Amino acid sequence: MQWLSSFLILFFAFTTYSQDELSFLFVGDVMQHDGQINAAYNKNTKSYDYEDGFKFIKPVINEYDIKVANLEVTLAGKPYKGYPQFSAPDELAQTLVSTGFNLILTANNHSCDRGAKGVIRTLDVLDELGVAHTGTFRNQAERDKTYPLMIEQNGLKVAMLNYTYGTNGLKVNPPLIVNYIDSAVIRKDIEKAKSLNADYIVCNMHWGKEYLHLPDSYQKKWEAFCYEVGADMVIGGHPHTVQPIVRKTINNEEKLTVWSMGNFVSNMSIRYTRGGVMIGASIKKQGDNVVLDKTEHCLVYVLKKQEGAIKQYYILPEFDYNAYRSDFIPADIQAQMDEFFLDSRNLFAEHNVGISEKTVSTNPTTVELYKRYLSSYYAVLIPDGTDVLLQDKNIGSFLHETVDANGKNYILSGVCATLDQAQGNLQFINDCKLTEKAIIVKVTPTSVTPILE
Repeated sequence: MQWLSSFLILFFAFTTYSQDELSFLFVGDVMQHDGQINAAYNKNTKSYDYEDGFKFIKPVINEYDIKVANLEVTLAGKPYKGYPQFSAPDELAQTLVSTGFNLILTANNHSCDRGAKGVIRTLDVLDELGVAHTGTFRNQAERDKTYPLMIEQNGLKVAMLNYTYGTNGLKVNPPLIVNYIDSAVIRKDIEKAKSLNADYIVCNMHWGKEYLHLPDSYQKKWEAFCYEVGADMVIGGHPHTVQPIVRKTINNEEKLTVWSMGNFVSNMSIRYTRGGVMIGASIKKQGDNVVLDKTEHCLVYVLKKQEGAIKQYYILPEFDYNAYRSDFIPADIQAQMDEFFLDSRNLFAEHNVGISEKTVSTNPTTVELYKRYLSSYYAVLIPDGTDVLLQDKNIGSFLHETVDANGKNYILSGVCATLDQAQGNLQFINDCKLTEKAIIVKVTPTSVTPILE
């Protein structure tokens, strides 16, 4: 507790919170095909390792207040399986939370892949992780109590809604509930959000035809309906390709429509499915109203790369990775990555309205962090650290996990450029009495080596 208190004092001393303004980050589909499940399995620990695959995206995610991911799998337990009826390891959800996501959407066409057990166990796992979620429910009483999901932060109150066009013909029996796209249901839910004094209403829609680059008539119909009954923002997913992003004015109010964000992480390999787009948006109070403020997008690509015992699925914003680790992206994969970014930018140039592109290369702090990840850095090893520590809401953000080429896991604190910085970090951890066994290590992409003083 002493250590926790000290960390929190440090955190609040260096963090400022903007009242009357709230930022969101939305990402595309989080998937787990068989290739991903098999690749993440660590034979040494008999568990699944995902943390390193998310490390490059973590600093971007944590620039925002509310970070939203669509969990397009169930957490139904073993046997784990990919397409067509997904059940992913719990470690995937653990990594989403430790990476910074604090709102998980569960209504999509794979919600019922493992029947009632899958729906319930997915909710159980997310509850155990302490992460907010919405879209599926154990019963009507739970839905009545928790839906719309109301977020109160920075002096603003936001209603988060989540619906799916269907569940691949699979159904679960009452009392379980999956939110389907239905005019009467959506209208009633938005009316309830208004009665709860929501300042802003976001509809997250799982919709559209797969692999199209432009919205179809179904998407357009339901987008118009959502705005007609009072939504302020409509965020879409499911087609597995990126589709346009449009900032528009309806009845003198600015709205944001994202037709499809593509894939955040998947094993899909055809040309337009190899990545996706992250959407950043902020709202703020302006007099008596809450208005849309900044909007931006950041493209990401999924790199599949064998790193010793684990094949990582790295989620990568555009960056010159090979400048700091020459073998990180092979030439043929780099060409595919460049192609994906070019395809997406060409689409956006023709159809996007009112949204700017965000690139990590303009942020010196992120660039420096990437350099260290790609070459080497010093850190403090916490030998008795566990995933429970990593997932702790208060202290997990100060820690990270990595795995070496032999498949050994490590819980670390700090990504330090110099040994002196790491020594200061070690002194702080010792003063806080987190552990008596902490040591300084040098971390490379494939190894963690103790520094003997």
